[in-house]
Amino acid sequence: MSSNSIEALIESLNPEQIKALTKQIKKPTIRRIDNTHRQKRMDVNRLYFSAEPSPHQFDGSWKEYDGHRDMIREQVFREVYNE
Repeated sequence: MSSNSIEALIESLNPEQIKALTKQIKKPTIRRIDNTHRQKRMDVNRLYFSAEPSPHQFDGSWKEYDGHRDMIREQVFREVYNE
């Protein structure tokens, strides 16, 4: 359907038909964006980085620090995803 035919159709309507048509056409609704998944990811990151010690604060070798960091990561995932 071209724009000319739509315009011609609108021009052919009388005022009562236009009123009936506008009552049937729904007004646009406000769209809401779902941020729950994003918020959950941000909560996981916040929890992980608040619990992870900095490398310069850890007494031990890098291998021990890496194992400790992995253990904290597993605990965070277990706590968040097994709610």
